[in-house]
Amino acid sequence: MTIKMTSLKRDKNGDWFARKGIPSAVRESYKLAFGRSQEERFRRPAELPVHRAKIEFSDWLAEVEERIERLRASNPSEIKKLSMRQQHALIGRWYEWFTAKNDEHIELPLEALESIHEGYLQVVDSVAGPLSSLDIDREEAKERSPRHAARVAAFIATRSEIDIFLASEGITLVGDEKAELLAAMEGDFDAALYVLKRRAGGDYGPDQRVAKYPRPTPFTKAPASETLAGLTIWGAFEGWVKERQPAVSTVNRWRGVFENLDKYHEGRDIVLFSDANAVEWKNALVGDGRGTRTINEIWLSSARTVFEWVRNQKKIADNPFDGLKVAGGKKVETRDREFTDEEISTLLNASLKPVSQRTGEKLRAAYRWVPWLCAYTGARSGEITQLRKQDFHQHKDGFWFIEITPDAGTVKGGSFRKVPLHSHLIEQGVIEFVRQSSPGPLFHDGTKAKTIDPLKPPRPAHVVVRNKLGAWVRKQGVTDKRISPNHAWRHTFKRRAARAGIEQRIRDAMCGHSDGRVGALYETPTLQDMACAMVEFQRYKCT
Repeated sequence: MTIKMTSLKRDKNGDWFARKGIPSAVRESYKLAFGRSQEERFRRPAELPVHRAKIEFSDWLAEVEERIERLRASNPSEIKKLSMRQQHALIGRWYEWFTAKNDEHIELPLEALESIHEGYLQVVDSVAGPLSSLDIDREEAKERSPRHAARVAAFIATRSEIDIFLASEGITLVGDEKAELLAAMEGDFDAALYVLKRRAGGDYGPDQRVAKYPRPTPFTKAPASETLAGLTIWGAFEGWVKERQPAVSTVNRWRGVFENLDKYHEGRDIVLFSDANAVEWKNALVGDGRGTRTINEIWLSSARTVFEWVRNQKKIADNPFDGLKVAGGKKVETRDREFTDEEISTLLNASLKPVSQRTGEKLRAAYRWVPWLCAYTGARSGEITQLRKQDFHQHKDGFWFIEITPDAGTVKGGSFRKVPLHSHLIEQGVIEFVRQSSPGPLFHDGTKAKTIDPLKPPRPAHVVVRNKLGAWVRKQGVTDKRISPNHAWRHTFKRRAARAGIEQRIRDAMCGHSDGRVGALYETPTLQDMACAMVEFQRYKCT
């Protein structure tokens, strides 16, 4: 039998590369402890000198093989009872593992350590009086209420990564043993944070604490059982979608986030996902060249939301994404977000030109009317592309208006509003177009997919039309990437309405913007108010 040795090679792109397979006997335990089950991979940049690559490869291989041997020797099983000596020996092994792990790999920078330590002290002080940082008063700790003690234990359990450590040791604690261990290790957890902060600040003096821990002694064991959540990161997203039933656009936008996060950590149980893992993933996103705003407002925000849902399900004690964000300067604007007069003329004139008969009837109608409706209402383009025949009404005072309602599709905030139509739209024949249209959606056929995977929902028909309109705008020559091809109409409308002297409360009401002032609740404009104000809105000029 030939044994395949792990060797250092050059990958196709020139990088230094190696693989180390995980033996089948320890794959399950290895995955619980380190997040990977099939193999570990070593990769370093091509420009790294050969002698340095060999040194780092040797260190990496030794670490992986040590993990494997430790798991082989551990014979994973439950521990029924720990003596005091065994308990403190286990705490000692955790202390050395935790400080070495974070020190060598710089998983927690000084800022993160300070945040964890401050959070710990806040939890400790939240009910009982303050306890000193490095000299926990055990008698006072015993006087904590059960609820307070549980909060402190939950914080330590999450931030100490004790579940990852126990999995790497092949240990599962039975009954009250884990609670007792967490209570006993509180001072050691605080001391570990202290020494890591000291090292992060450049002080690498010897740690005298390790000398106080006893040598390991055999444990009393019982048959193995499962103590983790049994829920992966992808499973958490799936559960959140099932319960919350978010908008299709949200599912489609967030699906890639959780596919990436779950793959990055290779299906790790969510209980074993730590603050350090969240920071590591965030740094990887930055390294891939994504923008600061995109990472903060989509990637980290979606992860924070789903993990908060998991926390509310009592699966984890703390949200590892809470407060996590990418630092970055404010985005610099290099042009106004509204269309220029030239761009307005280009798009509105283009909408009046004949469209090929090969284009569907309703899409032709969208190219004709949606730009004008957006220009004169300030509505979102998706709110216009989902309009139906029954959403157009004539007021008793004679003017026409539209209802923008969730019944037709999607409205941000989930509330409907009424918006008057400018006289220029009526003169162009928009009402005649509506009258001649068949009942239902004006700009799409309204068909839906017969079978829908809740995690891969098809885009609604009005969204497809909206996206085609965006592409149409670019084809007309409005190609400046600094503005949105559809959303710029909202900025254009609000600017022109302001220049016409229309009050902000009326502009906001038409666009569906909320006003945070309490007094605004009593100043909501009527539909007649908006119709009167729109008389002052100047017509768009076309050639």
